[in-house]
Amino acid sequence: MNALLHAAAFAPLAWALAVASVSAEAIRRAARRRAPGAPPGAPLHGALPGAPPHSALPGAPLGTSPSGEAPAAGALRVLVVRPCAGPEPHLARTLRSLADARLSASVRCVFAVANAGDGALPAASAAAEALRAAAIPAEVALTAAAAPNRKAAQLAAIVAREAAPFDVVLVADSDVDLDGVDLDALVGPLRDGARPAPLDAVWAPPVEVAPAASLGDRASAAVLGASLHAFPLLAGLDPRGLVGKLFAVRADALAAAGGFAALTAHLGEDMELSRRLLARRGAIAAAPLVAPSLAAGRALGDVVARYARWITVIRAQRPALLATYPALFFATPLIAALAVVAAPAAPAAAAAAAAIAVASRLAVAAFAARMAGRRASLLAAAADACLADLVLGAAFFRALSSRTVVWRSGRFTIDRRGLLREAGA
Repeated sequence: MNALLHAAAFAPLAWALAVASVSAEAIRRAARRRAPGAPPGAPLHGALPGAPPHSALPGAPLGTSPSGEAPAAGALRVLVVRPCAGPEPHLARTLRSLADARLSASVRCVFAVANAGDGALPAASAAAEALRAAAIPAEVALTAAAAPNRKAAQLAAIVAREAAPFDVVLVADSDVDLDGVDLDALVGPLRDGARPAPLDAVWAPPVEVAPAASLGDRASAAVLGASLHAFPLLAGLDPRGLVGKLFAVRADALAAAGGFAALTAHLGEDMELSRRLLARRGAIAAAPLVAPSLAAGRALGDVVARYARWITVIRAQRPALLATYPALFFATPLIAALAVVAAPAAPAAAAAAAAIAVASRLAVAAFAARMAGRRASLLAAAADACLADLVLGAAFFRALSSRTVVWRSGRFTIDRRGLLREAGA
């Protein structure tokens, strides 16, 4: 019995070593792709197959090639859709930012707004006018989206009404700042003739770059920029992942997967799109850049609810990954607590477990901050690590306690297939 207890005392050390190994591999894979000191949105190392070479002219305007020439005949036709909802902070800036992105393709932009009373309409209308002044075809469309997943419904409405032909749909959430972002890294691998083969969809891992205006902003930035849940790190660990903040998808692949209309009852429309594309033996990859988000002004409770919704999607649509949250994403406080329990039986092993867990967690926080374009001191990295782990832990237990979510002022229940139902219906 004593031998068994002594062996169990080494459990926190084994757990800490496993988490440290996964963290080191995530950092290694991300470091291979990230250009040292590159700002958010800038190209990373290891461009995807088929992406055009990056120019030394980072400010080359939208609709021109890296050399500054107009798109050649037969260039990709890209439909850019920006779903909008409400008067978000920085909205006027983010919606206009398409004019300063880099994309050597024929482009048309549509701002999707639910109705004339939506608070996003003034900024969307002004942005469309600004893009047209920059010779980019742009308009605002009132979608009357009413499905449970309003974003998917907006996207479906825009694609259904679009009369002009297009090869690629590029979706950028309204809080994404495209200024200086190399969108060729998203659409290039979708071209026919891309090597080794064209992809069906490419997405950019999001990071939050706006100055924190609240504790909620700080908490969200900590999760996305100081944890293993930071998508530039997570992208290297989950080849099936697709985060819909900024992504491009081939029009033919999208249609074959049922289109956006098939996603309107799913809470995680991006995760369901990924599943459908892969079920048809399609190919998905993360782009070698990040999507800078200017989301701001959120309460801490809203941020916890947001990540609880994400974990609810995992619970319903990819349940095999649910255990990775306590096992990896907020493991450090759990390992430390277990090490305290194990200390009387194996003090050296317990101390080693705590040391390894804390060191690897700080390394992840510091590296993720760098990926988000921030330089974090050791103290700041430690504070962000603690905050991120608390938020993810609270969100995880909230997601386990209920299948009811509040989203865009609606109250829904989510079933085991990830489908949304009006609560009480």
